[in-house]
Amino acid sequence: MGPLRAWAQTAGFPEDQGETLRALAAVVLPAELGAAGLERSVAAFERWVREYRPGAEMDHGYGFTRLRSKPPSPASAYLQQLRALRLSGDAASKRAAVESALEEAKVTALPQTPDGRHVASDLMAFYFRSSEANDLCYRAHIGRDECRGLAGSDREPR
Repeated sequence: MGPLRAWAQTAGFPEDQGETLRALAAVVLPAELGAAGLERSVAAFERWVREYRPGAEMDHGYGFTRLRSKPPSPASAYLQQLRALRLSGDAASKRAAVESALEEAKVTALPQTPDGRHVASDLMAFYFRSSEANDLCYRAHIGRDECRGLAGSDREPR
């Protein structure tokens, strides 16, 4: 019953913190995404948190024989962090609040994948390590994480 209970506790993420999560996204994600892009990114992050499965086997990579499992869900910590964030005032005040929260959590670098240390850095890692962010960076539809096959691989991305 333990794993089922853990999943049930995250099924409602972000609970009453959706507005704060969206405000956080507006601070830490590129403004170039616009309202629709920010909403799409937040919805994808919410889905990732809700579908997170503690104890799931993680990719161990080529040449590494040690098997690892996913740690407990970060959802409850995220909710506490969102409740503690005070994102009000102008853009500089909101940015300062996020910077302060990250300093308090001792986050000094963007993790390769969300690591549960703070919702702000995990939202950034989730987005900036995505195929969509890669496409935006290069101004081309590269689709880094898409399985495209070889057909058309000789043409430049649109």
